[in-house]
Amino acid sequence: MIYIKNKAIFIADAHENENRRGFWEFLQALKQKKLQTPQLFLMGDIFDLLVYEVKATHEFAKAYIDLLEELADEIEIIYLEGNHDFNLAKFFKKVKVFNINQQPVLCEFQDHTPVKLAHGDIFLKPFLQFCLKSLRNSFLLRILNFLNIISKEKITQTILKKQYKKQLARKIPHFSSMVKERLKHYGATFVIEGHYHQDLFLQEEDVKYLNLPTFAYKESFFIVEYNSEIRFHKIELKEA
Repeated sequence: MIYIKNKAIFIADAHENENRRGFWEFLQALKQKKLQTPQLFLMGDIFDLLVYEVKATHEFAKAYIDLLEELADEIEIIYLEGNHDFNLAKFFKKVKVFNINQQPVLCEFQDHTPVKLAHGDIFLKPFLQFCLKSLRNSFLLRILNFLNIISKEKITQTILKKQYKKQLARKIPHFSSMVKERLKHYGATFVIEGHYHQDLFLQEEDVKYLNLPTFAYKESFFIVEYNSEIRFHKIELKEA
């Protein structure tokens, strides 16, 4: 069981790449103590592309991985894999990694309210869920890595170029209806997800749902505050 601490930070969908370095600035703020927290939840898609078996994705992320490991000496860091960053456990010794099969992750607030966390790419239609899980197959990824090497990294370069052009902040029509259906699978009174980039809090009967904003858009994240009730305070990195 993971207990969510006061002043814990939740950050999702940074989609860090060569042209987008906001998450690096965030980590530097933690290192320099300009921003302080006892606990950091990375809710997936922190990188535009990071896969253990695909070696071409390692170089860009190495400095981040090293710094996360350094910060983990003082901060509890929980990393939920996303659909752009997965098979990460071998990168880390101190950061706690949860893959798609381990999500949702059951946690607990200070008042013992249970909460389930997930990147958000679970409980999908069967064929889509099968495809997403198949993409994480280590054998298939090693083949992909070989093809990427002999193509002089054209595969990973093509994926990243598409990501550079992707619109990360857009509203999903009828999202609240979609959430209502998704919550049936969670069986929880509080659910937190990333993935959808909606920056939205909903309450369906006795269930509370928070969809985190994409950090890549305005470099915003949430800080947990325990007062008379549980609050998620959103701030932007420039305000920290």
